[in-house]
Amino acid sequence: MRVTIVTETYFPQVNGVSRTLGELVRHLTESGDQVQLIHPDYGPAAGHDARAHRVRSAILPFYKELYLPLPPFGSVHRAIASFAPELIHIATEATLGLSVLRFAMRKRLPVVSSFHTNFDQYSTHYRVGWARGAIWRYLRWFHNRTRETYVPSLATIHELERLGFERLVLWKRGVDCALFRPDRAGRLQVRRALGWAPEDVVIGYVSRIAAEKNVDHLAAALAIVTSRRPEVRVLFVGDGPSRPALERRLGSVARFVGYRKGEDLADHYGAADLFAFTSLTETFGNVVLEAMASGLPVVALRAGGVGETVQSGTTGLLAEPSEPPQRLADALLSLIDQPDQRQRMAAAARLYALSQSWDAIMGGLRRRYQDLLDAQPGRLAADRSGR
Repeated sequence: MRVTIVTETYFPQVNGVSRTLGELVRHLTESGDQVQLIHPDYGPAAGHDARAHRVRSAILPFYKELYLPLPPFGSVHRAIASFAPELIHIATEATLGLSVLRFAMRKRLPVVSSFHTNFDQYSTHYRVGWARGAIWRYLRWFHNRTRETYVPSLATIHELERLGFERLVLWKRGVDCALFRPDRAGRLQVRRALGWAPEDVVIGYVSRIAAEKNVDHLAAALAIVTSRRPEVRVLFVGDGPSRPALERRLGSVARFVGYRKGEDLADHYGAADLFAFTSLTETFGNVVLEAMASGLPVVALRAGGVGETVQSGTTGLLAEPSEPPQRLADALLSLIDQPDQRQRMAAAARLYALSQSWDAIMGGLRRRYQDLLDAQPGRLAADRSGR
């Protein structure tokens, strides 16, 4: 197959969308497919990828880790036409995605999409909640003009169906269990570098440190935990606008190490004993599955895809979003105080993660691509004739 993937976020950015699309590109390439990437130009730090067509972009002032591709997009259209894809997959719905969707419709090219981010919920955090209705109308219009929309959780599918979205297909997320695992050799090295002893109980967090991740709720719960168990340590991996406030609030019990990637990121997961996560906006929550693969019980809020991934009482503990931070703190304290239960949940979390390989997930999506192409009028006849 010849597939064009269009996205407004990709490596070297660190987020669930870029990670997922990176795994998709890897799987398609290893399967013998030809892949064209269309994404923002991140400058020299992004390195060189012969498959990529980079688009001139500007940094969003209210979300400095996102780049907004700038029109006109004539060069993008020409690059796609030259590549001649059999299928276009649009992963994001902003200026670049919209332009490519319109181009594909004009040229009658098969196009699919995926739904990754609850922009509707983000709008509240960035003070544009007044636009929520318009955002949903636009997103519904956008996705309903593609052949299929791939969604990472049943909870998100049900919500989108309620809002009038059509042709939704479950596309879960996988995890690299060879990279993220409990027996990381660098675990103790990370702890030593942070000044922590091997026997210290460490609560880990990996994600953007920002309002849309509900970090105020997390900080309130952690403040309760560390006031009652001052020997507990907290590790924040990630960065964002809320970081300074959390550093002041949590003081010396917490360490903030910024974004990490690859083996270094896996070592930092391994340095923790349990994982805390309070986001309400996750359509899936890749970091939760990475934590589980690392042998960490997850304490989180029952929301979105996270509520489907974590089995409360088996692989972690879930609190309700409507409950106060005290409830999350109680869940954390119960695992801190009961190491046997923590170990049982750690083993169960790892076992679940082992069943969620990226190749199985991406192989299923590739079969969806193939089925769509095979269903096109004249496709089989053209294949038989050698064209």
